[in-house]
Amino acid sequence: MPVRVWLLVLLASMALSFSDGAAAATFRCTSGTGQVYYSDRPCAGPSDAANGSTKLGTAGPVDTGQTQSRSYSYTPTVPKPPEHAKYLTGPCAQMEEAIRTAPVRGIRGDTLRSLYEDYRTRCEFQVRDAQEKLYAERREQDRARIEQRQAAAAQLAESQRVDNQCANMRAVIADKRANLASLNDRQRELLQTMQDNYNRTCLNRH
Repeated sequence: MPVRVWLLVLLASMALSFSDGAAAATFRCTSGTGQVYYSDRPCAGPSDAANGSTKLGTAGPVDTGQTQSRSYSYTPTVPKPPEHAKYLTGPCAQMEEAIRTAPVRGIRGDTLRSLYEDYRTRCEFQVRDAQEKLYAERREQDRARIEQRQAAAAQLAESQRVDNQCANMRAVIADKRANLASLNDRQRELLQTMQDNYNRTCLNRH
């Protein structure tokens, strides 16, 4: 047989032997003297963790014989009531709450649909009135916010006006005092009046 053909046959045999060996189970065993050895057959004696005997098995995931399962649970929560619900009264308020809390109490399907239809029929006008009251409340809140912003803007403008006035008075007073010797009696009287107004209006403003 040619050498090349012989080598091919040898390599094929080795590959086949390796494939069979990889598929076979392998056992990690411990002898009576405590020496560890590997075998393709079950270890002699009890095969457990006490004597160090372990079945290595073939490559791949380990089959534990147990199937893991995941369980999911859903717990419904009670949603917040609509804003107009605070204006509902009597049976309509009770029916609104009953519909909103129905999933938590296990009420579904036809029972819930029937309850909703009854609520819509009996409370249509009260719900509409409650919504109108809510809209009116929001409009009033918007109006109050606008007035507050306008008042704040007016107050800021007035404060800036007084600051500017005080700055001008301070400049005039400083100039007059620098030339106090040249002022006549009337001018000195006006300067004193301006000084009093400045003290009353501008001191301790901030």
